[in-house]
Amino acid sequence: MILALLTTAQVFVSCSKDDDETDRQAGETKEVYIDASSSTVWHYYSFASEQIIGSAEESDENSAAWAARKDWDIAVRRYNIRTNSGEFTTAGALGGVATLDAATTFASVQKVPADASFVTDQAVTSTGMGGTTTVVRSEATVILFKQNEDGSLVMPPVYLQAPVYIFRTADGKSYHKVLFTQYQNEEGATGHVKFDVAQIYP
Repeated sequence: MILALLTTAQVFVSCSKDDDETDRQAGETKEVYIDASSSTVWHYYSFASEQIIGSAEESDENSAAWAARKDWDIAVRRYNIRTNSGEFTTAGALGGVATLDAATTFASVQKVPADASFVTDQAVTSTGMGGTTTVVRSEATVILFKQNEDGSLVMPPVYLQAPVYIFRTADGKSYHKVLFTQYQNEEGATGHVKFDVAQIYP
């Protein structure tokens, strides 16, 4: 009889633990500000420590140093974003980003969608006034730019809000929903980035 009661108690505790893990909702929403006004500096941010852990000019040497680290999750340079993943990491980091539907609101995302597809960083080559450059970065961006029907950018630039993103951390174990809410400050200066962030669970 005593053995039966103990067995029942153990089953009950086990179920409660599973329920807790399954029913976890999004964590507290926090606002983060990054001064990304420099067009040459990457700011490396850790979701775990909730702060920028370092900044570095774009260069082969600096990129190699940060690629060998796993203590950061995303990096911001102007409107560009990196995740600690893919072609950028040399340390086997497992970051990445899932881009949600444009109609999805930040508040409505309480868990990682079962069909979320996480994309890792890749080398992107672009041609501009400064010539042709190749940078390893994420497909996520701080802001979107309005385009003409032919795909060219509207000039002067017209900024549009980027969709809600879910970022996977460098260790591959945690997830954070992010909505970039600001790219210009009150004076209209660009590169002053704010985003809302909250941890979510599968």
